[in-house]
Amino acid sequence: MTKRKARTEAFNAARRMQGMDPEPPKPPQSAPFSMTKEQINGLQLGGFRGRVSVASTAEGAQRAANSLSGCRMLGFDTESKPSFRKGETHRTALLQLSSDRHAALFRLHGTGMPSALRWLLETPKITKIGQGFDHELKTLKKEHGVVGRGFLDLLHIANRLNCTPKSVRGMAAIFLGVRISKSAQMTNWERHALTEKQERYAATDAWICLKIYEEMRRRGLAQAPVMKG
Repeated sequence: MTKRKARTEAFNAARRMQGMDPEPPKPPQSAPFSMTKEQINGLQLGGFRGRVSVASTAEGAQRAANSLSGCRMLGFDTESKPSFRKGETHRTALLQLSSDRHAALFRLHGTGMPSALRWLLETPKITKIGQGFDHELKTLKKEHGVVGRGFLDLLHIANRLNCTPKSVRGMAAIFLGVRISKSAQMTNWERHALTEKQERYAATDAWICLKIYEEMRRRGLAQAPVMKG
């Protein structure tokens, strides 16, 4: 028996001797940054409603990257064709960068890594915000020689705050009060033309990281290291 439990039982015994009912147990308090799956599923669906541009050529990627070069912060994510066999891997098919109103989707099979896009990923002057992106950055370095700088991982903040769950979907629910769809996650990102559903999904995944971080900053919770390279 723990000391705490022993003190509680002694306290209740004294109450019974005085003709009083034992003290009722206190209901467990939920963690301040925690939501159940059922609570998340009950939230209103949210998503990116701004302009989405899809770059499939080096020239298009150069223009899209240049349009984001004046931003101070961008949401970041990547997508690859899902693997269903052991040992099967695929190159990064899509790279997403999003400001508050404009999401640029780079189809890397066609665009390669033009100079303006490389600059966005390697400059420490623009903070790129994502979640659990270590493997993604290592893959981009292996495939395109990109040395990521200025990246901030929401997972560091989620771990410090003991968020449950720590996924992008979980943090969107906890900090923004919205549910984001993951229904397009396991679709074919190498198909000839992306569907509108894929485009909105990809744009939302990058944009929502930016919005989560902005809300964390507003609450004074956003202390996290920024990757210098």
